[in-house]
Amino acid sequence: MKTNVFAPFIALLVLGAGGVGCKQSAAAPQQKAAPPVHVEKADVVEAVAPKVLHLTGSLRGMKEADLAANAAGRILKTFVERGDQVKAGQIVAQIDTSAAVLSLKQSSVDVDTAKIQDAISKSDCARFEQLKNTGAISPLDYDQAVAKCKTAPLYVQASEARQNIAAKNVGDGTIRAPFDGVVSERYIEVGEYVEARSKVISIVDGKELRLEFVVPEANVAGIAKDVPVSFTVAAYPDKTFHGTVRYVSGSVRSTTRDLVVEAVVASEEAGLRPGMFADVTLTTGTRPLPSVPANAIFERQEKKRVYVVKDGRLEERVLQEGPTVDGRLSVESGVKTGEKVAVGNLGALSNGQSVD
Repeated sequence: MKTNVFAPFIALLVLGAGGVGCKQSAAAPQQKAAPPVHVEKADVVEAVAPKVLHLTGSLRGMKEADLAANAAGRILKTFVERGDQVKAGQIVAQIDTSAAVLSLKQSSVDVDTAKIQDAISKSDCARFEQLKNTGAISPLDYDQAVAKCKTAPLYVQASEARQNIAAKNVGDGTIRAPFDGVVSERYIEVGEYVEARSKVISIVDGKELRLEFVVPEANVAGIAKDVPVSFTVAAYPDKTFHGTVRYVSGSVRSTTRDLVVEAVVASEEAGLRPGMFADVTLTTGTRPLPSVPANAIFERQEKKRVYVVKDGRLEERVLQEGPTVDGRLSVESGVKTGEKVAVGNLGALSNGQSVD
């Protein structure tokens, strides 16, 4: 009987094959899917939200004036400094008007001379009238005498006008405040020479302020007098100020396609000052928007979000928020009216999670 020399190898192969078959038949158990989580839901409902415009503007005094010298000469005195309170009619600067005073004296002499000449002409006219009636003078001499009589009063009027101008130039050397206010800027010093157009000081009436801003053409339909506005300024970032629209431009500017609007703001107690930059909020009407309750909102990466329940799962949405209406946040985009959002215990939920 012959021995099969390959028998040991065959046995090993058989055993190896059996071992592989055993491993394949022992399949690993599959993980079970997480059961749906129960969440409370709230409806996305329509809210009547205000139409809000966010604009920029600046504060101005109710009255603002750059006072001109209105006369030429050297500054003799100044009576105010920046920040001083002034009253209407108060003297703020004095210009050297010595040349104007001399001109006034000369014009006064001219007036007296013209009046004397007028009186002489009237007397001559009366005498020449008698001579004409007796035929003692020629018609030519009479006409020349009458012409002098008629022009003499005109010389009086011209000299009086020059006298008034000279008197005005003397008066213009005393610069007075045109209204009550505060000196915001002083441009001159004693000894400085100024022209009639030279700026002397600037005065601002800050009891009431004008908030000036522009409204884009697309939004002018909601602008009218007495519409309330609110605004903030950098000096008081945590405080909101209020005003009322009083002045609306009569036309849209063709170059920028916007409308200039001014609101009146009381400033005495608020600490506001002319020249401040303002972030303005203006309501121009209402419109329907979807809204969600406050307890459906969470914040991540500085954006407000909600979980919308859709087809048994949570879908995370980023909201473009609108104004708050009756405790609910109106939404420009992110959700639609009629959808449902998860409320409460939002920290335990995640995007794509199965819910019942």
